[in-house]
Amino acid sequence: MEDSATEEWTVDITDADIEAALEDARTLPPEAQAVSGEYNRELDLIILRLNDGRRLVLPREQMQGLQNATEAQLAHIEIFGGTDIAWPDLDVDHNLRSLLVGRYGSEKWMQSLQNRDVAA
Repeated sequence: MEDSATEEWTVDITDADIEAALEDARTLPPEAQAVSGEYNRELDLIILRLNDGRRLVLPREQMQGLQNATEAQLAHIEIFGGTDIAWPDLDVDHNLRSLLVGRYGSEKWMQSLQNRDVAA
């Protein structure tokens, strides 16, 4: 009996397979990237403009690391690679992909938000 840990697997990929995968990739919409960000003081919101024309509006008080920031600190937003949203004066970074799905911080932070909602 052969040891399954030592079995070899081979995958045959043809040029046609590669071309089909590339064609599929060409038809996918481009990945969303942030192109600019601003803090709206009157509404207390972070607004990110994306490369596909959408705006992502985020509640500042729910974003980990921004709860005690000054207006000037909140207004200083930098974007790296279209996906890393940074507040350098606060040493706070958020990832666009996480923000797009409503994750505003660590797992522990998100649990604390849920606990606050339940208590309210």
